[in-house]
Amino acid sequence: MRFLCSLVIMFALMQGAANAREALAQSAFGDPVEQVAEGVGGLTAVESDVDGGSIPVGSTSQVIVRFRNESARPIEFRDVKLYPSSTIAAQVTMNECQSEPLAGGAECAVIMSIKGLQPGNWRTEILVRHTGRSRLVTARVSGEVSAGEENINVITDLEVTPNPVDFGTLEASRPIIRSVTIRNITAEPLDINDIYIDAPRQSGYDLRSDCKVLSSGQACIASILWSPIIAGPSSAFLVIEHDGPSKVTNIPLVGTFTPGETEEANIFPNSVPGRGMLVSSQTEIDFGSDINAQSAITVSLVNVGDSALTLDEIQLAGSENGLGVAETGCQTGQLLEPTEACPLTISWAPTKVGSVIDDVKITHDGARGVLILPIRGEAIEAISLDSKPIIMTQDALDGSSGVSSGGSSSSSNAAPSRPVLDGYLVTSHSSDHAIIRGPVGSRIVTNGKTTLIGGVEWDVDITENGVQLKSGQSIILLVFDRSLSNVTRSSGSSTQNSGGTRE
Repeated sequence: MRFLCSLVIMFALMQGAANAREALAQSAFGDPVEQVAEGVGGLTAVESDVDGGSIPVGSTSQVIVRFRNESARPIEFRDVKLYPSSTIAAQVTMNECQSEPLAGGAECAVIMSIKGLQPGNWRTEILVRHTGRSRLVTARVSGEVSAGEENINVITDLEVTPNPVDFGTLEASRPIIRSVTIRNITAEPLDINDIYIDAPRQSGYDLRSDCKVLSSGQACIASILWSPIIAGPSSAFLVIEHDGPSKVTNIPLVGTFTPGETEEANIFPNSVPGRGMLVSSQTEIDFGSDINAQSAITVSLVNVGDSALTLDEIQLAGSENGLGVAETGCQTGQLLEPTEACPLTISWAPTKVGSVIDDVKITHDGARGVLILPIRGEAIEAISLDSKPIIMTQDALDGSSGVSSGGSSSSSNAAPSRPVLDGYLVTSHSSDHAIIRGPVGSRIVTNGKTTLIGGVEWDVDITENGVQLKSGQSIILLVFDRSLSNVTRSSGSSTQNSGGTRE
């Protein structure tokens, strides 16, 4: 009997082993990861209810919520949403779970910033969407908002950043602009009734803002422009009046204005985009020293800007020093395109011995609007404009014929150029003879004779007013220098009877 029972037990054990081997053989063709995942809960919160502790009103605390992947398959996070109570403002400051898929058995953390708004209990629900089987997972963080050690009930409805608004130290005379972000951190919409800057009149603050209505979590931007007038530290407040529980929010504005030392202005301004800029080929018109004849200097006025400019006026500062602006070249009302230039000629016939200190002023509609060029020079002899050579024509003398009354010319009919006699004047004058002085010295000329000046032969005709020189069709009258008339007048009485010098 005992033997029979032993055989039955042995047969049952062998049958069970066979069934086990068959079950293992059948499961070998399945996915072992799926078999493990089927019996596990996927993504879960390590702590479903996290204690966030006590947060003073107006303070911010960081709370960490951890999540674990309890499956064998990697899980990806889609997004994290917070649903806070009205006593706090909550936002996700760091989400380590979204950096990469969470492997099986691994943990990750979501860090939240909790700011206390009103005293009382607080909580926030965390909703996470993911790619695991459950698709969603939640957790709760709760705590208490305390009124602080002094039991002062501080309520904050708007969060303004930066706080305070610091403009730093300003040394240049250019304004600084700062933008501030105004955010509604309550659960209800807020109406901005008024926003302004409370500051002394000469603080130099200006505000630009279109903040009207802010829903929960919404923000707007206000721009503050600081154009200081008085040197030293400046302080003000940005005041925001609204219909929230606190009714008003103010933010301090600070800055210091320390203007630097004034530098001498350059003759040419810096380039300004979209404006013409007038410069000169020379920064100074210098005639030099030892000037005893009429002189002229030409400079180029160039528009080096990227837009056209118009010359409004060209004038000299002085008027009794013998300086003049040539009518040719740069003109009033002239338009200069970019890179275009015009010539400006300044002439000087000294009216007295000594230095000339003057300026030429060119006003225009380009950058800075005015260009001033200094004019300097030193004269050793005055030049009378009344004694300048007068260019005459054949018709101007006899009115009809083409023949000079002073006799025929031994030179050719080719008219010499005018500059040949520039600088010549009569220093001594009589009925038959005269002394003329020029750049190369003095010489005596005789009436009815010829003389060689500048490589050109001239017929000499001594008239009552001076010495008339003719060559071909050119007739030039050298006027007697009236500055010597006093000398000749004093000696005239002694020589008049003998047919000598006349005035």
